[in-house]
Amino acid sequence: MKRLLWVLLLCTPLAASSYQTGKLLSITDSSSNRVVGNSQTGSVTSVTDVEYRLSVQIGDMVYVGSYWPRWRWSYGPTDFVENGPVDVRLDGKHMYIKRPGGKELKTEIIRRVHTDTNDRH
Repeated sequence: MKRLLWVLLLCTPLAASSYQTGKLLSITDSSSNRVVGNSQTGSVTSVTDVEYRLSVQIGDMVYVGSYWPRWRWSYGPTDFVENGPVDVRLDGKHMYIKRPGGKELKTEIIRRVHTDTNDRH
């Protein structure tokens, strides 16, 4: 019984934040290389890291989320449609975007931009 209560308490914050419909403005990617050494064998390997940045507008705010795939075979967000609607939920410093297949893509919010649509000169 205690275990069930503990699981319910852990799941409650996830259920508390709900999805909103936003507009996926852009997806950009950038690559960087780094050298990784193996201290046991002395070998050196070059590794390429890719960062994806997804910009989503919800109302008058634009949230930019950063996603770094951990492994070479990890998910790459290439199945999204730019300027299309996406389901998004915000939770502190994270933005969760529902992927076309229904799973979530967890990003870290690195920028928030207020867009004042009434302030046009």
